[in-house]
Amino acid sequence: MTERTLKIAAIGLTEPALGLLDIASESGLYVIAAAADTRQARLDMCERKFECPVFTDYRQLMIATEADFLLFGEPTHQCVEFIQLALQEEFNVLKTLPPALNFSQLTELYRLAKKHQRLFITMQNGRFRLPFEHIRNHLIKTNRKDDHSWHLVSAVCHVPMGEPDTEKRWLNDPNMAGGGVLLHNCYDLIDELLLCFGLPQKVYALTINQAPDRQQRMSLTEDTAVVTMQFTDSLIAQICASRTLGPARRHLRVHGKQQHLTATEEEVVLYDNGGALLEQKTYAADDLSSQKRMMENLATSFQNPDTCQLYPSHGFDLKTMAVIEAAYLSTRTGMAEDPGRILGLADIDPSGIL
Repeated sequence: MTERTLKIAAIGLTEPALGLLDIASESGLYVIAAAADTRQARLDMCERKFECPVFTDYRQLMIATEADFLLFGEPTHQCVEFIQLALQEEFNVLKTLPPALNFSQLTELYRLAKKHQRLFITMQNGRFRLPFEHIRNHLIKTNRKDDHSWHLVSAVCHVPMGEPDTEKRWLNDPNMAGGGVLLHNCYDLIDELLLCFGLPQKVYALTINQAPDRQQRMSLTEDTAVVTMQFTDSLIAQICASRTLGPARRHLRVHGKQQHLTATEEEVVLYDNGGALLEQKTYAADDLSSQKRMMENLATSFQNPDTCQLYPSHGFDLKTMAVIEAAYLSTRTGMAEDPGRILGLADIDPSGIL
């Protein structure tokens, strides 16, 4: 296939979306075809920077624009009807995190994408971070040796927010947000655990909200959660997440028979179980470069699918969302839930979307 510059348009010029447009434009692999937002100041800035047509009417952008990809930066509750319309108009859709409010909504979007032979892709650049790549490669290498098997994963995700400002107050509303700290702050973490260890057999979760009034807590999304996942008979993982605990902290520990691995977004350290340092790798300021790698993988796999595969495979987000769905279901039933059963009830094979 002859490579060409791909066209990308954007609806909802949030900070993450603008960052991706910057990277796409600077890569030379994409040209910005159009942008739409209800905020005129952001449109004016985008028009000057990318010299592209701008719209305040999202439908008008779809009618007037030819593009390979349509990037949605707005929260799902504000743009899901336009995502559906974009797929019907046969755009390939890119969505910032999280991709949907719940598993059911995501399955409908994938079914629509399959019907029109389009891609629906979640822009999760954590999959392309160098620390994650280091961890995954190390786990794959050591899993071939029985004496280095892993049995416990513990993860912490603290993202202190305080009281949401007016623009983000919807995060407290289950109807608009779909969920709280698990969906909006742990999606990428759960996603990366699944890429390393596969789909867990069981998921058990407890969630709470720290609002002082009990009645109020029942009508708010969770700000604190603990999730336990059983991957095999010999491997379990636990995630502790909170928007109320500080300072901001995010780390992962993987424990094995002879060594344990500790990782943050900037560093990976490997110790033996006696405490001796075996390896240390530092990856400072990798966020921007991981986004570049994500956009390059998207462009290359779209242009040359026979020589470069999309990573992860199209439809993988159904597994991630099924685990999150199982966690929320577990909080209601008080029992461990099977995400594989949730996938089965949806009658969708994640590996065969397209």
